[in-house]
Amino acid sequence: MDEGKVLTVSELTQKIANLLQSELGFVTVRGEVSNYKLHSSGHRYFTLKDAEAQVNCVFWRSKFLNFELSDGLNVIVSGWLTVYSARGQYQIDCELIQPIGLGDLYLQFEALKRKLSEEGLFEISRKRTIPFLPLRIGIATSSTGAAIQDILTTINRRNPLCTVYFRETLVQGEEAKFDIVEAIKELNQLPLDLIILGRGGGSIEDLWAFNEEIVARAIFNSKVPIISAVGHETDFTIADFVADRRAPTPTAAAEMATPLTIDMLSEQIVLLKESLIEHIQEGLEERKKEIRNLVLSYGFRKIEDKIRYFKQYSDELEERFQLVLKNYFDRLKEKLENLERNIQILNPFNPLGKGYALLKHKGKIIDKYVSLGRFRNVEIVREDEVAKAQLLDVKPRLPF
Repeated sequence: MDEGKVLTVSELTQKIANLLQSELGFVTVRGEVSNYKLHSSGHRYFTLKDAEAQVNCVFWRSKFLNFELSDGLNVIVSGWLTVYSARGQYQIDCELIQPIGLGDLYLQFEALKRKLSEEGLFEISRKRTIPFLPLRIGIATSSTGAAIQDILTTINRRNPLCTVYFRETLVQGEEAKFDIVEAIKELNQLPLDLIILGRGGGSIEDLWAFNEEIVARAIFNSKVPIISAVGHETDFTIADFVADRRAPTPTAAAEMATPLTIDMLSEQIVLLKESLIEHIQEGLEERKKEIRNLVLSYGFRKIEDKIRYFKQYSDELEERFQLVLKNYFDRLKEKLENLERNIQILNPFNPLGKGYALLKHKGKIIDKYVSLGRFRNVEIVREDEVAKAQLLDVKPRLPF
């Protein structure tokens, strides 16, 4: 054997390392992260694998990573191919790691989330409690999506005593973030107990208006508690983290906004009535017992007529209490019924069922103080149809 050609393990490993680095050098590899470990030193170790092979990777703490790694994440890794001589294993010394399928929007989301979290906008301690019985609820969402119908239907079913203030709002597109901020400001000028802000589901691009920093700060600065109801249950936005409560769906938001339903209110009134009656009856029984004891005492034997008078008066007093109590609850019931009728009367969509119509221009209702002479084309909205019309002539209406 020619001993001149015999290599030590270290020498062999070094030759392999030199060969790999000279032949391959800097590589870019795609795969799935597994066995991820963030070491106490700050270095990140993981395995990059596909269906048939795997390779070890290391990402030193001195390098910047703008998202967090996790098992199962698909990434593209760029770095130098090296050999870890202590184990005789080759690995990728990563310079850059990019998530696949998440893209710039995801990275923007994580960056803003981290920034606002560090500023304290997500702190649980600053979140306001949702009122137990909100009767004035503001809603900021689109008028054309299913979200507004789901919210209105749920609120009306659970507590028709609520007054709803609807602010039609853009929820998608470049201008949506500005309109959402303006909607929050306008609703804060009303005497509201609560605001529901949201929209139906969609892609991350569709929901992006609710990931904008100006929207997050508008929610944070709102004087009125806000429930965020953006997308479906699996969708999360920056608005969800800043809001006082996050609802998985618009319907769930309406349920959160009406924790005390009309049925529960009615039940509480009945229980209160029964408790009050029972308390009065117990008090009257105590008075009767005292009177009977007085009748049997020596000092009152000669004034039985007086005692009988007080007994009769006690019975009359009981009847009077019963009548007063009945009248009180009858008036309370009538007031609740009047409130419900008034809510139905004030419903902005009710006039459409009577043959009236709304005028819109570019999707917005034309205010009664704005002259129709400013518009050429309008939409006429009736209960079950929408017509596009062209205005030929607009004149002031003469008084009758």
